[in-house]
Amino acid sequence: MRAMPLNDLPYSLFEEETESLPAPALCTVDEVMAREVLAVRPDIDLRTAAELMLEHSISGMPVVDEENRLVGMLSKTDLVRHRLEDDVEASVELLPTGQHFVDGTTAADVMTRQVLTVPEGSSLAMAAKIMATAGVHRVPVVNPTGALVGQLSTTDIVRWVAGLP
Repeated sequence: MRAMPLNDLPYSLFEEETESLPAPALCTVDEVMAREVLAVRPDIDLRTAAELMLEHSISGMPVVDEENRLVGMLSKTDLVRHRLEDDVEASVELLPTGQHFVDGTTAADVMTRQVLTVPEGSSLAMAAKIMATAGVHRVPVVNPTGALVGQLSTTDIVRWVAGLP
């Protein structure tokens, strides 16, 4: 199969947008973020948290208290880091099947406590800049009391750029 010049294709890969998007500085995170966010309590055990991440195909989730205030983030990286530390310390009991015994460790024990957040109403441009500078792919969006109101991910931003719901 030979390559075709772009101008010979039956459609253009670079068609002009029929509707222009609002400038990122004018668009707020509230317009783009996910409002339905899977969050967990600090006392959830790690096995259940890992199962939730796998079941919902997510790599991390906010940890909130009883008033829905953000207290941390739990990521797959946190789970792996904890597991590796346990293996190195040889404090994990091997079961006959090769599985590891879960000792009651909770999200509060391994979560990241210093969490980068974005206030609701922030401009999308500011949030994207914060995410890019910090090298993170998701940030919780919080109200003035620190309660979780949503989460903005790089996927949400890409959807917005593509004009997708």
